[in-house]
Amino acid sequence: MDRLACVDLPAFPLQLLVRKHPDWQSFPVVVVAKDEPQGVIQWVNAKARAARILPGHRYAHALSLAPDLRAGVVAEHEIATGVAAVAERLRRFSPEIEPCADAPGVFWLDGAGLERLFGSRRRWARGIERDLREQGYELALAVGFSRFSTYAVARSRPQGLTLFDDPDSEHAAARDVPLELLGVEPRLRDHLRRLGVVTVGEFLHLPAGGVLERFGAEAHRLHRLAAGEQWDPLRPKAAVEPIEAVQVFDDPERNTDRLLFALERALEPMFARLVRERLALARLFVEYTLDRPPGAGRPRRGRVGPPPHLEATDEYGRRVRIDALRPAEPTLDLQVLMRLLRLRVEGDPIAAGVREFSVRIEPVPATREQLELFAHQPRRDLAAANQALARLRAELGDGAVVKASVRDGHLPEACYGWEPLRALAPAAPQPRDQRSLIRRIRSRPRLLPPQEGRYRDDGWVLGDLEQGPVIRVLGPYVISGGWWTGGVHREYHFAETRRGDLLWVYYDRRRRRWFDHGRVE
Repeated sequence: MDRLACVDLPAFPLQLLVRKHPDWQSFPVVVVAKDEPQGVIQWVNAKARAARILPGHRYAHALSLAPDLRAGVVAEHEIATGVAAVAERLRRFSPEIEPCADAPGVFWLDGAGLERLFGSRRRWARGIERDLREQGYELALAVGFSRFSTYAVARSRPQGLTLFDDPDSEHAAARDVPLELLGVEPRLRDHLRRLGVVTVGEFLHLPAGGVLERFGAEAHRLHRLAAGEQWDPLRPKAAVEPIEAVQVFDDPERNTDRLLFALERALEPMFARLVRERLALARLFVEYTLDRPPGAGRPRRGRVGPPPHLEATDEYGRRVRIDALRPAEPTLDLQVLMRLLRLRVEGDPIAAGVREFSVRIEPVPATREQLELFAHQPRRDLAAANQALARLRAELGDGAVVKASVRDGHLPEACYGWEPLRALAPAAPQPRDQRSLIRRIRSRPRLLPPQEGRYRDDGWVLGDLEQGPVIRVLGPYVISGGWWTGGVHREYHFAETRRGDLLWVYYDRRRRRWFDHGRVE
């Protein structure tokens, strides 16, 4: 039978706050929803609870109970970052990890087939416990056979390791767990308490049909999970592939502008991936492999304190500089990051040529406002485009920037003309059921080799050998007129080649020659 482990980091946001401020460990600490006197307290530690501070109190009231109280706000992205960091550490012990969506700090691990790797299930569990405690976390760990029972036992035993050898002992331990520790909806919990139902075992004494009829589908689902009657498999979260890129230069790059341009080109597809995966950049790491050996560059004068970068040596003995950048808040704005990169490189110049660089992004879940702003932002910047066109006109003249306009004309080449383009207007496409074909017309028809007057489809080659011969011809579509100026008589055809190109050709009766007038896309 497969084994399953449940790791519970109780009051996970509070633990993140204490890890952020290690000097607060000897004080009463609370997590508040907002940084203001009337902010609601969400989590409290043991010292704060001993001072009669409970979740739901206001910060001002709690401060009157404990003058040395320490409080802080833990944002959603900080919790998500902490969950991702713990899940990444747990992947050292199991490839399949499922973080709990409703309770941050709860994780399930698949322990199937890991006995041979770790020696025994107890050594595997002890390794998980030891690793997380070394990171400064308090945890409870239960190893058993079902998701519900391991979760219930881990929630009821906030410290230490519980290992079950058989499903019966696991199920018996889960029956003694109070329902209030499982995050049961308060209204359901109060109704059950009036009936004298406090523990999971007492809840299982109720008939399943009666629970469904009186308390609803969610309570019935909880009843079936506790009884082991509903299949609840592990739903592991796939490991996030690292968001990184590497750029190698042919020659050592010493120009700052060219280096920053290469960095921006490398970051553009990485930011596009962040948007697709609903992530935002929390931290950026850039590693430069330098050309000169250590000590080649002269130390600069006037620096106070250590440099903002880290210098090391890679596995090949090459000199490496590592920059770590953290924006004020997780961002999806590439230009904000490029300004920070420019300030770092110009404020602390690289003392040698860069042979290659690698960039790696540390992501966090993006907020709804960030995604909406990026979604509503047009992909093309009209202001930047108009500025570029103005520079072209200033350098090459007003006639260098033109646009096509429709005109009345008899021949195809007379049905359009060119006029100056002053500014680009926002696109206003009209919805169509079918996509229209685009016919690209040559400004001057290309004369084809002599052929007979009738079209040919038996090896007629109009272009290069890669294009292949004509396999099908549609037409003719006759255009004639202008008898007062010598007359025009053209027989247009659509010629399809073996490669799939669709050419637009015509036979001029007056000249008795074939011409290539364009193609259809």
